[in-house]
Amino acid sequence: MKHTRHHLAILAAIFMVATVSCVKDDNGKTGGETEEELSDADILALVRTDVVNTAYYKDIFLDGGCELNPGIKENGVVINGKLPYALAKAGIKNAEYFLATLDDVGDGYTESDKALQTTIICGTNQDSNGVLLYPDGEPRFRLFYSFGGHSGSHGKTMGFSGRTNVNTFYTNGGSYVGSCAGAYLAGQYASGSLNNYYNIWKDGNMRGTGVGNSSIDLEIVSNTFSEYYGPIKGVLVTGARHNGGGYMDVNRAPEGTEIIALFKNEKGKNSSKAGFYDQPGIWAYKAAPTSGRLVVTGSHPEDAPSGDILNMTASMFAYAWDGSGIAKVKGILRNGDMIPMTHKTDENLPQYSVIGDKQCHHFVIWLGKDVSSLTLSLQSSADCDLELYLKKDNFAFPENDPDYKSTAAGANQTITTKKLEKGLWYVTVRCATTVTATEKYIDTEHNLGRYFVYSGKTEVLNGIPYSIVANW
Repeated sequence: MKHTRHHLAILAAIFMVATVSCVKDDNGKTGGETEEELSDADILALVRTDVVNTAYYKDIFLDGGCELNPGIKENGVVINGKLPYALAKAGIKNAEYFLATLDDVGDGYTESDKALQTTIICGTNQDSNGVLLYPDGEPRFRLFYSFGGHSGSHGKTMGFSGRTNVNTFYTNGGSYVGSCAGAYLAGQYASGSLNNYYNIWKDGNMRGTGVGNSSIDLEIVSNTFSEYYGPIKGVLVTGARHNGGGYMDVNRAPEGTEIIALFKNEKGKNSSKAGFYDQPGIWAYKAAPTSGRLVVTGSHPEDAPSGDILNMTASMFAYAWDGSGIAKVKGILRNGDMIPMTHKTDENLPQYSVIGDKQCHHFVIWLGKDVSSLTLSLQSSADCDLELYLKKDNFAFPENDPDYKSTAAGANQTITTKKLEKGLWYVTVRCATTVTATEKYIDTEHNLGRYFVYSGKTEVLNGIPYSIVANW
């Protein structure tokens, strides 16, 4: 048969259509839906960055350690173990702390307090990560609060390891609130001099007000607190206790620092010619979406039981709470590929780290087309309770209405699904087992100094190993 140029063109077009319409399914056969394959980078680019992490051991850890006040002041006297009134106002309930035995920071510190502080913050054989951190370096508490006192001296007693742990806590998503010395500790400098500080407010510098054993007024210059407990912009908050605290050096503040209030007059004086006048007295800073939020003040508003000062302090805690770091994924579950989550802290492989108490680990699965079923398997030899969750298009926190879950007692869990739609699926592993925390006095004769001792399934402190695999 003789083919004209026109006939050949038609045959070529038919051949091309036939070729394009033949795709391989999962069994290598022709026919079926086209599977959209993505690289690891493309999959990770789809992960949500607007979901705040909510999985923590407890709400807040308070540091009233060596050279810091171990409680708030009432009528000028430190009440050992008395926590800021604003915590209750802000609804922050689950707290732990280390509080020193000496109520007056002018008395220095005891070596026994320092040794205990080191074991709590820096770690022990029972808990090599220290109280603030999970085995992978993620924050174990949502908030950290530092009382006032002697900042440089406290930072020195914390040591390099302790200061690094606080920095890691903030960098990885825990928020920080500080009063007076707590504000100084957050930066790196005091009046231009390098100090033993945490440097979470990057290269930040504070200068002393020169106001001691007095009170000071603060003008709210931002509406940041209006969505919490106030006060709103323009309100003058009068009479916040002030004892040697500082103000923010605007010339050394890292980019992104938010000024919330300015210092005004010291009690009973016209301070318009003083160096601290109209200088920032409350500020906030969030280094990155993955970091926590810092909210600090050079004064001591934590003592107030009522009024604008209480509301202002509660707003500081609430704003820091809302600024904790976003949820993150450990990795991608590929069809049939088992991921071993078995590495300890000192191995420095956080993407393959063991899991801590009440912590969540997150993974994602990319389905390039609809699948008839999927099986998730979680395995561990540990004597504890692990949980497994699955959700489409969002992190599968237990409170986030997962599409599938397996929460039976024990460490081994399996989810078998019905048909799943194409797209991004989030997998969450949660360690439901935790320790028993018992408050103890350091000085039992005088009921001074407080800390917590852990008992029960303390193996969760160094982390629970497990493996996870998905098949579809």
